[in-house]
Amino acid sequence: MQTETAAPHSAGDAMSTVDLTIQATISMILLVDPFIRGVFFRLLTENEPERRREYVGRIMVTIAITLGVSALVGKELLDLVGINLGAFGLAGGLVLALMGFEMLFAGDPSRAQGGARAHEEPEPKSAEDSIVVPYAIPFMAGPGAITAVITISSAGSGWSGPIAALIAVGITVALIPVGHLFLANKVNLSPQSTALMTRFGGLFVATIGIQLMLGGIKTYFGIS
Repeated sequence: MQTETAAPHSAGDAMSTVDLTIQATISMILLVDPFIRGVFFRLLTENEPERRREYVGRIMVTIAITLGVSALVGKELLDLVGINLGAFGLAGGLVLALMGFEMLFAGDPSRAQGGARAHEEPEPKSAEDSIVVPYAIPFMAGPGAITAVITISSAGSGWSGPIAALIAVGITVALIPVGHLFLANKVNLSPQSTALMTRFGGLFVATIGIQLMLGGIKTYFGIS
């Protein structure tokens, strides 16, 4: 009798893990968004197309480590070092908003202040210092994705939660080259279109940053 009752219980656990993995994968893909955000990657690396594969590798490693560690020890680690997720969201949102405003104004110095330097053509910028922060974190692997992966890891019974979270992270990271390199290499834009998309993208990124800041404030102060 004990053997007969144990089998349905194991099957139920397996189904629960499968369902949790499917839900986790959908959530991670929507939150990290490896496809649409490839448009912003193209804009960010417009002056360095030859380094896109290198940058994508860095993004994949950064997101895999960040979300993978969050899945395994995220909540314990944050509690250990005393980091509030709301404060992380506020700081990350501020960095992201500043990046968005820079894109919105195309990184040009203010011409209203006058001076010859304000009218000079800016030198092409490298994405070297922006790929890990704030692009990979928090633009892609932001507080929302980190919170989601910690929540998923805490769900289910035993190791079903962490396993589901790690599988979801792995699938999402594997999709990053598809969205980033395909869009970056196959979609051709005129300089005018690129400039227009940069400004619209900057507005979008700044909006996400402000939303992260507001969400961080609500989380920090426990506002529902």
